[in-house]
Amino acid sequence: MNKKAFLLLVFALVLQICAQTPCASCAQKIEENFDYSNLSNFNFESGGNKAKWAWKSGVSSQTEDTAKVIKLSMDTADKADAWQGQNFSSRNLTYFGKYCARIKIPNVQKQPNVGGVLGFFTYYNDLYGSGQEKDINKNGLSDNSEIDFEWLIANPQLIYMTAWTDYEENGKCRKISRIVNLATGKIYTTNYSEKLGSSGVKLSGVENLPETISPLGDFDASKRFYVYGFDWRPESIRWWIINPQNLDTIVLWNYSGNTERITQKPANLMFNIWHTNDWAAEGKPQSVQAPADTFWAEFDWIKYERLDNAPAPNPVISPKKQKADNYFLKSVQKYSNRTVLTFDDIKNAKISVYSMNGRKLYETEIVRNECVIPNFQQRNIALVKKNGKIICQLSL
Repeated sequence: MNKKAFLLLVFALVLQICAQTPCASCAQKIEENFDYSNLSNFNFESGGNKAKWAWKSGVSSQTEDTAKVIKLSMDTADKADAWQGQNFSSRNLTYFGKYCARIKIPNVQKQPNVGGVLGFFTYYNDLYGSGQEKDINKNGLSDNSEIDFEWLIANPQLIYMTAWTDYEENGKCRKISRIVNLATGKIYTTNYSEKLGSSGVKLSGVENLPETISPLGDFDASKRFYVYGFDWRPESIRWWIINPQNLDTIVLWNYSGNTERITQKPANLMFNIWHTNDWAAEGKPQSVQAPADTFWAEFDWIKYERLDNAPAPNPVISPKKQKADNYFLKSVQKYSNRTVLTFDDIKNAKISVYSMNGRKLYETEIVRNECVIPNFQQRNIALVKKNGKIICQLSL
């Protein structure tokens, strides 16, 4: 492919990306019931196991014969990393609104200390995504629009909740988090942190409500399905679960007060499962083992409905500006299993390939103005860095 043809391709890809950004309006509603093998609203992405059996949609649940579900595997072949697992991302961005899903996490009786994470969350990061204004909160950090429900599957009584506004690869961040044992009602932590790995500072007042939670005595997220949800508003985020015994809503965390700690940026709706070797479940410090067998999570359905009268999101960056970021690129040659990129005079630089949702897929050095990268199934972003600074960005 010659340079002119490649630039036309890049321009077309940017237009396609922008068509999915808030300029063209975020999704008003998403509803996926997983009744069929194909998905209407989500794309599959993974840097690890892409085997056809690694996930199955439209199959019967192992615990509810009448329920059709999507099953996600964490397998012995999975390496330790969020991107290496089964990842699903909405085809359109979402915004303020109501999010909920009916989920059953894997049962780990056959390996109680396996290291595994299941996630139901929103995600968009400036470092890897394109089409939105960067650093809209103007604090000098890359925006990380993320609201999480997570389960460390070694302890099925725990629920992890986190909301991010910023994240940098050097570990600087802005996030709030809470860990709850719903079986006992114990709240382990409710904190604000500005550094990955830091416990941060304890939150209080309206940032720490409710201060107590009544236990759901038999709660075990691996034994049955539960409906989990969060309501994302400009001024608050409320995480909750439905009590299956009486259908009451149990509020796990109703965060409000400091709106600078609530993301205001659209994001993709995502769900995934992955192996971790360095994040142990609370109270189980040994729970970082590699999976010795296949563990399956099940999602019965996922829903999102946009908040009425939500503020308009920020406008997208123009395609012209996106294309201008590629001035270092000289040519591209695509083969059946690899892509060869050639640059103008460039030294001591690296290229990193990311999925559109920020998962790092590949990284290599640029040697003699050339690099070879493998082909991936989904659309990706490549960042060229010299001395830690991004000097070139392109869509692949």
